[in-house]
This record gives sequence, structure tokens and C-alpha cells, in this order.
Amino acid sequence: MRPDLPSRFTYRSIDASTTLSGHDVMLYGLFIVSTAGVTVTLPPPQEALDGAECLIVNNCGDSVTVASSNGFPNSLDSVALSAGAAVFLYCAQTSGTTYRWASVGANPA
Repeated sequence: MRPDLPSRFTYRSIDASTTLSGHDVMLYGLFIVSTAGVTVTLPPPQEALDGAECLIVNNCGDSVTVASSNGFPNSLDSVALSAGAAVFLYCAQTSGTTYRWASVGANPA
């Protein structure tokens, strides 16, 4: 975590498929998904988001997808979040100018 980006978990409710901006991630930090089958698309991992973190909570009865084009390690484009589960995401530099979203709590989709 960067000292200039303290953990802030102001929440935003999501009830339809949506694409988050870097501003959304930095401003809210906590996203609660209330509708099954939606896709939450993260902004591309990049230097401006290095150290940014967020939590996505699946508060519905079926799975949801968290996506970012080639944004996860091992060239994954998305991860699945089971009903009632949460995923913690952290944007980090993996090499040179490459950044990825590290995820804890989700499965490859």
C-alpha cells in the first residue's frame, strides 16, 4: 500500500454490468454487487494505479465476473466470484512497465 493512497472503503453498489474507472477505484475502494450474472470490468492496470486497492463483494445468490483485459497474472482476462464471496484486488508492477491486478479470493473464470 502506498502511503499517499491510504485504504479507504467508501462503498458503491453495483446492480448491472459496469466498467469502473481509475477514479472509481481510488474514490470508493469497496464495491458491493447485488445482482447475479453481472460483469464488473476494472480499469487497465497502469502506473497511475500502482498501489491502488479495492474490495469487490458478491452479495447475491449466483456468481459474478470481474474482468480486466489481460489485467491479471498469467494473462487472465477475468476471475469468477462465487455467491457470497469477496475478492481483494491490488494493482502492482510486475516487470518494467507492466502492471497487473493481483487478486485474493477469486477463481480464474
